[in-house]
Amino acid sequence: MQPWARALWPPLAMGVLLVVTWALVDAYGGVIYKGYAVRMFLNLLVVLALQIFSGNSGVLSFGHATFIAMGAYLSALLTIPPEQKTFQFLTMPHWLSSWIFPANLSALEGVLAGAGLAAVVAALLAPPVIRLAGVQAGIATLAILVMDNVFNTQTTSITRGTSTLIGVPQTTTFVSLLIWALIVIAIAYVFKQSRFGLRLRASRENIRAARSVGVHVARERAIAWILSGLVAGAAGALYGHWFVTFSPGDFYINTNGIDLVILPIAMLVIGGMRSVTGAVVGCYFVTIVYTFFNRWEVDGFNGTVSTAPSGTANLVLAATLLVVLILQPRGLSRGKELPWPSEWRLPSVGGIRSRLPSKAAR
Repeated sequence: MQPWARALWPPLAMGVLLVVTWALVDAYGGVIYKGYAVRMFLNLLVVLALQIFSGNSGVLSFGHATFIAMGAYLSALLTIPPEQKTFQFLTMPHWLSSWIFPANLSALEGVLAGAGLAAVVAALLAPPVIRLAGVQAGIATLAILVMDNVFNTQTTSITRGTSTLIGVPQTTTFVSLLIWALIVIAIAYVFKQSRFGLRLRASRENIRAARSVGVHVARERAIAWILSGLVAGAAGALYGHWFVTFSPGDFYINTNGIDLVILPIAMLVIGGMRSVTGAVVGCYFVTIVYTFFNRWEVDGFNGTVSTAPSGTANLVLAATLLVVLILQPRGLSRGKELPWPSEWRLPSVGGIRSRLPSKAAR
């Protein structure tokens, strides 16, 4: 088999999985399961954005919801019909209203604008973030999220503060999310296989060794951070144009924002943060587990069985994630890309036992 075929196999296989999922849900899923699938595709974009930076650098980020919020708000401001902006943003500063009020961008232009703003802000935030690692980096990105939430809630003249932003045109469709997901899978995989991704992964494994062979760790992290912010900004714009109404709480650590702040991180870790395959697998796994128990909890699968107690879906999901992490600390994909079909092997009991310590070792 040609090397290029093996190299292209993982993203192509993931793409086929997404297309099949879209076709089945669009044909047979109905309104309810289509809603679950849309959320999964949106979460997948965020998970892939995290994989570009955290998966390749080993630096976990809690602040990517900042870029999602920026993409959503800017895209909304530039696409809401001009006549609606004039009564929603009565106190917007003139230097902003002079070009935001007349703007009436298309769906694609709005997504690109939101992604562009997120990338610019990511570039401005890069210098302090890329120099940190471990717990320090996590706290720093969490601080960025807090600052963004304060900005969004306090600048009522721009974001309407805690009030819900309305009038956003619903331009995101199920098929457009599929197309964006396929594009982002390709971007994440190409970056991982590029020389930039290779150098960044080298620094993840051994930062001192990487520096000793000339890898500029800060620069490589900055490139991944900015690209990751750009993808998250695009995801935010698509999010805003699907739900059409949102507020700062949707992008923060609370009941509303947990889907965009915590859940994508859990999906990435569960699937295996070191591979694009892991990002996709984790997103599917968490969505399937949650959807199954959520439907049982809400209506007992359309009344076929008695409903489960409230909170069952979240409890089962938390327990499932804990069990998976105990059995597979590196995630379901073990941090590896999907192998060529002829190389597939089922896990053997002997293989599991061989990893357990012997009595003599104990």
